[in-house]
Amino acid sequence: MPIQNPIHAAMRGYKAAFTGLSPEAWVLATVMLINRAGTMVLPFLSLYLIEGLGFTLEDTGYVMACFGAGSMLGAFNGGYWTDRIGSYKVQSFALFGGSLLFLGLSFVSSFWLLCAGLFFLTAVADMVRPANAAAVFEYAKPENVTKAFSLNRMAINLGFSLGPAAAGLIAALNYQGLFWADALTCFGAGILFTAYFRKRQPRTPRAQKPKGRSPFKDKSALAFSGLVLLFAVVFFQLVATLPLYYRSKYALSEEMIGLLLGANGVLVVGCEMVFVNWAEHKIKPRYAIALGCITLAISFASLNLLEGVPFLFLSMGILSIGEILAMPFMISWITLRAGDTSRGRYLGMYAATYAFGHILAPIIGMHMIATEGFPSLWWLCVGLALLAALGFSQLPPATAHQSPPSLPH
Repeated sequence: MPIQNPIHAAMRGYKAAFTGLSPEAWVLATVMLINRAGTMVLPFLSLYLIEGLGFTLEDTGYVMACFGAGSMLGAFNGGYWTDRIGSYKVQSFALFGGSLLFLGLSFVSSFWLLCAGLFFLTAVADMVRPANAAAVFEYAKPENVTKAFSLNRMAINLGFSLGPAAAGLIAALNYQGLFWADALTCFGAGILFTAYFRKRQPRTPRAQKPKGRSPFKDKSALAFSGLVLLFAVVFFQLVATLPLYYRSKYALSEEMIGLLLGANGVLVVGCEMVFVNWAEHKIKPRYAIALGCITLAISFASLNLLEGVPFLFLSMGILSIGEILAMPFMISWITLRAGDTSRGRYLGMYAATYAFGHILAPIIGMHMIATEGFPSLWWLCVGLALLAALGFSQLPPATAHQSPPSLPH
C-alpha cells in the first residue's frame, strides 16, 4: 500500500492538470494536434535539399530562411486580420490554403521556385498560429487560461512527436510524400475546425473596433520579443542543424533522427501540463523562462562535452525540460501584456518573432557549420541562451488591461 500512494498521488496530480478546461479548448487543441502532426517537411527539409536535390549548405540555409520569412509575414498578417475579422475566418483560410500550397509545392525542385513557394506557403499556413492562440483565450474559461494555452502547446508537441517519427519512415521511401502528408493533415484540421466552430460564439468576445496599443510602441513587449528571438535562434537548431549533426557525426538513419526529434514532443506532452498546473501560482513567469533558457544552454553544451547516441537522447531530454520551463509562460506573458483590444497584434508579433528565429537559425547555423564546424555552433548557442536567461530575469511583470485571476504576474 505505501508503494502505491506516490503513484496514486501522481495520477491525481496528472488528472488535476486537465480538469476544468472548456470543450472548445479541447477542440482547438485537437485541431492543432492534427495540423502539427503533419509537420513532416520541416524536420527533414535540410536533408531533402542537400541529399535529395543536391543543394549546398549555403543554398539550403537561404531556402530555409525563406520558409521563416514567409512564416514571419503570416504571423503578422494572422494577428492583424484576427483583430479585424476574427479568429474563425483567419484559421479557416490558413488551414485550407496551406493544404493546397503544400500539395503544389511537392512538384517544385528548382532553387528559386522553392524559395518563392516556401515563402508563400508559410505566409498563408502560419496565419493560423496567432489566430488559434487568440481563439484559445476567447474560448477558455477565465480561471483556466494558462492551462488552455498549455493544452494547446501539448497538442502541438504531441503532433510534433508523431510527425517526425512518421516523417522518418516516409522520407526513407520518398521525400515528396512528406508534402502530400502535410497537405492531408492541413485539410483534415480545417474540416474539423470549421465543422465545430462555424456557429459558435466565443466566451470572451473580441472588440469590434480594436483601438488598443500597438506592440511596436510598447518597450517592454519589444524587449520581450528581442529575448524571444535569442531563444528561438537557439531552439530552432532543433530542426535547422541538429538533423545534419546527427547524420554527419553519428551517421544516423532517417528513422533514428525522427525518433530523436519525436522524443522532444513525447517528453513535453508527458510533463508540461502537470508542471504548469503546479507552477502557475508558485513561480514568476520571467524566472521560469530564464531557468528554461539556462537549461537550453546546458543541452547544447552537452553536445560538445558528451559523445555517443545515448547522450543524444539525454541532450534532447534536457532541451525538452528547457522548453517546458520557458514556452508556456512566454505566451501567457505576451497575452496578458496585450489586453483585450490588441491581442491579435501582440500574438502576431510573438509568432513573427519565432518566425524570424526560423530565418536566422538556419542562416547562422549553416554558416557556422561551413566555416567553423558544429562545436563552435553549439558553444554559440550556449552563449545566446545564457544571454537570453539574463534578459528574461530582468523583465518587468506583464501588465494586463483585463487579467484572468489564474494567470500569475
